Amino acid sequence: MAGRASVSLFAMKTLLPLLVVAASLATGCIHTHETIVHDDSRTPVSFENDTAARTFYEALSRLPNGGQHQESKTEVSIPIVFEHERKVVRGPNQAFNQAVSRCDTDRDGKITEQEARIYSQTVK
Repeated sequence: MAGRASVSLFAMKTLLPLLVVAASLATGCIHTHETIVHDDSRTPVSFENDTAARTFYEALSRLPNGGQHQESKTEVSIPIVFEHERKVVRGPNQAFNQAVSRCDTDRDGKITEQEARIYSQTVK
């Protein structure tokens, strides 16, 4: 009789931790959410006059989403056990830099009134 008691005591000591681990894995979840903001520095630019600056910024404000940030999202999940989400957000400076690149056609770092007017006509 003593042999049976020691076997069941041994079985309980080994099975109990295994059952606890198995139960926690079956019901537990690991969630990670990460947001990374990536914003380039603004391209240095000057304007010929106030009219050129106003025309440029008015055109920039008419861009889709007002030239706001862009997102890319990566999500990996194993149902119930693991979920990982990573989101990269592009800041508004990217839209500004692209607009300056399109507008400053002679690449001299100075947007003229004529360049701003031409750029403004391309943005609807």
